[in-house]
Amino acid sequence: MENNLAEKNVLITGSSKGIGKAIALAFAKQGANVFINYIGDDQEAEEVRAQAEKLGVRAYKYRADVSDSHQVQDMFRYMDKHLGQIDILVNNAGFAQASSVLDLTDEQWDRMIKVHLYGCFYNCREAAKRMKERNKGKIINISSDIGSLGCEEFTHYSAAKGGINAFTKALARELAPNILVNAVAPSGTLTDILQEFGENYIEEESAKYPLKRLAQPEEIAKSVLFLASDNADFYTGQILTPNGGVVMNG
Repeated sequence: MENNLAEKNVLITGSSKGIGKAIALAFAKQGANVFINYIGDDQEAEEVRAQAEKLGVRAYKYRADVSDSHQVQDMFRYMDKHLGQIDILVNNAGFAQASSVLDLTDEQWDRMIKVHLYGCFYNCREAAKRMKERNKGKIINISSDIGSLGCEEFTHYSAAKGGINAFTKALARELAPNILVNAVAPSGTLTDILQEFGENYIEEESAKYPLKRLAQPEEIAKSVLFLASDNADFYTGQILTPNGGVVMNG
């Protein structure tokens, strides 16, 4: 089945590396124009932008902290000017952090919720305004299996991702029938973030999965492409879970 994504305009938050980078390049390979949001290294973002452009699409990059509503608004205005309408939004920006709840500070809790949940809200609000004008669009939020499972020493991360799941379902009802909102909830994925926890952690986590391995970022991107495509036009309010069997739904 074809993805029918050629010439679509896609904003992917947190797309200078990891899962976001894989998603951005996967869209570009399908002929979609990509808008790369990032907060970290400018050179990393430029490399992704250049790779996408070499695939024959228009590609832009923009540094913005998604936890700041004013920066998000400025980013969308920049996208309006340089790329035009937004067809697809992928809320991917985020980070992971381990901490016992006894040691968890107010600042750590606030930052986790602000980046993941507020960031998702701010970007969805701006995208929805524009999509409502055309009565068309797709929003895909990146959650996590931990949003359903919970995880010790990741209480703030679990809460943030669980909130994204609930927000996705509520927003899907609000924007239906013409704007479709879904989420992808990956399990452990081999990104820079996960590598920071060390090889022992990766081996221990892999052993918990029926497939005995963690995901590659490109595997998560495939689920995002599916939800963004015409093949998923009867999906809304759904949480797709590419997770190697660690969570089994249905």
